[in-house]
This record gives sequence, structure tokens and C-alpha cells, in this order.
Amino acid sequence: QRDNAALVDPLLKRRMDTTARMPGARHASQPLLTRRDISMADSTYLPTVGIPQLTRFARGELSADRVPCGDSDECFALCDQEQCWDLGSAEHWDRLKVTVYFGLWYLLSIGYSITNKKVTNALPLPWCVATATVVVGSAFVLLLWALGLRKPPKLSSSALAVLLPIGTFHAIGHIAGTVGTAAGSVSFAQVVKSAGPVYACALSALVLRQGVSSRVWLSLIPIVAGVGLATFKELSFAWAALLGAVVSDLALAMRNVLSKLAMNKPQGENMTAANMFGVLTCISAVVSLPFALLVEGRALRAAWTSAAPTYSAGLSLLGKIGLTGLYFYGYSEVAMKALNNVHPVTHAIGNTLRRVIIMVICMLVFRTPMSVLGATGSFFAIAGSYNYAIVKTQEKREELKKRAEQAVPAAEELKTKIAEALPLQVSAAGERAA
Repeated sequence: QRDNAALVDPLLKRRMDTTARMPGARHASQPLLTRRDISMADSTYLPTVGIPQLTRFARGELSADRVPCGDSDECFALCDQEQCWDLGSAEHWDRLKVTVYFGLWYLLSIGYSITNKKVTNALPLPWCVATATVVVGSAFVLLLWALGLRKPPKLSSSALAVLLPIGTFHAIGHIAGTVGTAAGSVSFAQVVKSAGPVYACALSALVLRQGVSSRVWLSLIPIVAGVGLATFKELSFAWAALLGAVVSDLALAMRNVLSKLAMNKPQGENMTAANMFGVLTCISAVVSLPFALLVEGRALRAAWTSAAPTYSAGLSLLGKIGLTGLYFYGYSEVAMKALNNVHPVTHAIGNTLRRVIIMVICMLVFRTPMSVLGATGSFFAIAGSYNYAIVKTQEKREELKKRAEQAVPAAEELKTKIAEALPLQVSAAGERAA
């Protein structure tokens, strides 16, 4: 009986959650626990999903849940109020999910890099292009909130005051990065942006007053040396490209520092990672628009006429700008989801490979020349950024282990103090005598 209860309890909890979610269902305090629930708890296998169940899931009549089943710990299943249909091992679905996240991250990143460069080549107004990109991203996330596809956040005035500087540096980083890629090659910008850890460490030490170990500082040497080699007599070198990438790194590092400072401050309700990025995108669009018009507004009409002299050419260019915005928003959000589902080292390896793939593909697409010295420097810079991530992860692991070891004596000491503070202690012998 105890074994049956242990199996049924998870299904009872899931049934209560499912019942509460479904429209017109009974109250969660009166769950519908059918004989099928009990048979599923005792059975080895659930029924397999078929076309009818997939059709019902598409109509919103079934929900995807984790349920106990078979020899594995959990399965993904499509469930209604009466029963569930097996989709397979939850472990296999988790692996597939991570694979899809990384694949989308790579594809969207490549799409953004190529499309953004083509747009800035046709319309040499990087401030306006960068602003249009975040405006498209803002429209996309606002549509998700309006249609109820994503639960919208609730922001107070104090939360907006906290998020405004973070969104401002997000805007600066995006505009500067677009200016850098517009002035030079995508591959060169990727190499320079791999120096982001250098600025992150410097700002953490200066602003957050966080100590940086000598091991971390040493891991930054290959990055600095690699960027130096890549920029020295590089065939596609441009000062605007270098400055744009550097300012972008600094701004995004400052954005991350401010985000850490704001962790204990009010940030509104329902501020998931995805909603946080959506809010920052909206703020960056509002901040970027007046500056883009101020810097490039006078040249916008003439540049647009030159880039799109006909109606069809204008529609094509607008489509590319919209696609750039969707690529940028999509790969940024998918990158966060990938990070939430894998170990930081795995994410660092994935990000390193992503930079290499973007560089190689963009060099082929745009026929970007690169000297042997530049290729060597690129290798050291990108490999150095990966090594930095490994060192930081090892330090965090060692710090957590040290805290755990310190917690054990502290708990024993607390236990001793409580025992000494008790006014009466009854021994086992005393209990037997009584």
C-alpha cells in the first residue's frame, strides 16, 4: 500500500495542477483521480502518443507534463484529466531540447551577422540600423505579451528607475557593436569582442570591489595578446571597427555589472530571464531612437533613396531590417535558454565554437582577407576567452566547496550550543528508569 501511495502521489499532484489549469475544470482542491491514474502508477508503460493525441495537443486540449513511468525516472507525456500518453524518456527530450537550443543559437547568430552586415553595406547608417533592430525586437516581444503567448511583466516606477541604466548600456553596446561591424569586417569585430572578459574583470574590480585572483588575470594574457596580434597590420583593420567593438564590450560589461548591483533592488513582478531581456530591449529602443535621429537623421532620406531607389527595393530592404531584428532578439534569448540548461563550461565551449563558425562563414560570404598574423591572433584571442571561462568556473566550484566545508563545523557548533542551552537533558537510562 505504501508503494502504491508513493507512485500515485506524484500523479495526484500533477492531476491537481492540470485540473487547475484547464478552463471549466473543477477546483484544484477536488482533483479528478481516476482508475486510470492508479493503473498508470502501477503500470510499466504508458500508452504511446498517436496522431489523435498530437491533434488534441495542437488544439490545446492536452498538456505536456513530466510523469513517472517505466524503468526511467520520468517521461514526457501528453495528458488530459483522464490519462496520459507517453512521448518518451524525459532525459532524451532534455538532450534534444539542448541540441535544438544550440542549433538555433548558432543559426540565428550566423543569420544576424550576415544580414546585419548586408544591411549596413546597403544603408551605411549604423546608428539607425541598430535602432531599427531593437525596435523590431521590441515590437516582437510586445506582441507576445499582448496575445498572451507570454505572461507580461508588471513594472513599478522604482523598478523602471533600476532598469533604465541597464537598458541604456544595453543600447550603447548594441549600437557600438553595429558601428564596429559596419566600419570593418565581421570576423575582425568577433576577434576584438572576444576581449570582453578583460573589461568584465576590470569593471568588477573597480565598480563592484570584487577581488580578481592572479590566476584569472593570467588567463587574460592570451586574450590581450591575441587581439593585439589580430589588429597589428591586419588587412581589414579600421579604427572605427576597433573602437566600436571596444566600446561595445565595455558597455555590455557595464550592463552586466549594473545587473548584479540591481539584484537586491525592486525589478517588478514576473521578471523571468526572457521578460528581463524583453524589457531591456524596449528600454534600449526608446533610448536609441532620439540619438540615432540626432546623429544620422539628416542623412537618412538621401541614404535610403540611394539604397532603395524603387518601391520593391525599399520593401526588400525593410524586410532585411526586420529579419535582422528578429535574428538579434531570437539568438539573444535562445542563448539565455541554452545557458540555463547546460553547465557553464559547456556554454563556454559552445560560445567559442560559435565565434569561430561566424568568423569562417562571414569570411567566405564577404570574401574577407586575413593575414597569417591575424589568423594566429584570432586563435589566441578566442582560445583565451574559452580558457578564461574555464578558470572562472573552476574558481566558483572551489568557492562553493569551501563554503560547504565551512558549513559543516558551523552546524555542529550550533548543535552543541543548543544542547548546552537546554535546561534539562534526559538520558536514555533515565527514561528507562522512569
